[in-house]
Amino acid sequence: MEFLETTFGNLAYKKLGEGPDVYLLFHGFGQNMKAFNSFIPLKKENQTFLIFDIFYHGQSSWKSVKQKLTKEIWKSIIMQLMEKESFDRFHLIGYSMGGKFSLLTYELFPCHVRSLLLMAPDGIKTGFWYNMATFPGILNRIFKHVVIHPKRFFKTMEVLNSLGILESSIIKFVKSQMQTRTMRAQVYFTWNVFKPLRPELGSIIKMIRLNNNPITMVTGKYDMMVTTENLKKFSSKINHLKSVELESGHNTLIEETAAYLKSTNCR
Repeated sequence: MEFLETTFGNLAYKKLGEGPDVYLLFHGFGQNMKAFNSFIPLKKENQTFLIFDIFYHGQSSWKSVKQKLTKEIWKSIIMQLMEKESFDRFHLIGYSMGGKFSLLTYELFPCHVRSLLLMAPDGIKTGFWYNMATFPGILNRIFKHVVIHPKRFFKTMEVLNSLGILESSIIKFVKSQMQTRTMRAQVYFTWNVFKPLRPELGSIIKMIRLNNNPITMVTGKYDMMVTTENLKKFSSKINHLKSVELESGHNTLIEETAAYLKSTNCR
């Protein structure tokens, strides 16, 4: 386990290999670096994997809830990482929330990125949960109340499900992330601290096309959180983007992607 000690917090990561081909891997919400265990056997001799615990996850720590994680701060953190680990160019691999961190990192370092692998990435078509966290004023306080006192909210979700308005898979996902008070606090603090992190998709699309960066977008056929259809507006604007839909839901997409990459012998 390595730690990048910054002014804003300590970023934990695992370093595998010493090769010149560097990959940065970012997990999804509620996970940690272990989420990418299925990717470790894919690493080749000339590659280095840096697998992270995103702030508020795993062993990483953020110093103050009052300090938002801005793009400028994230850029300074990545620059500090590049200096510490002595690399200049890198590949990006991200799943769900980690997909948004990959998009943001590309936006900030477009000339340093060799390729992108995005699995059901957040940040392209923003979901209801993220929107709730960024509502102003009283609506944000309502969100905080939901996080601390979730029973009434869960009952409402069940009613919406019985009426056919809300998918069962979405209810299952939300409940899995909010089982305990600690988990619910993680939801609230993560979404609030990460509030400023919104990728500029137009700029990202323009730079990917200009630099001709290899980019693969992986989705799950049974994923109700981030669907293939929701990503079409983005993916259709990059002619060389490779779109892959696997027989998977949201929660198993990392493992299914690793299996797919192994079977096709590519990344």
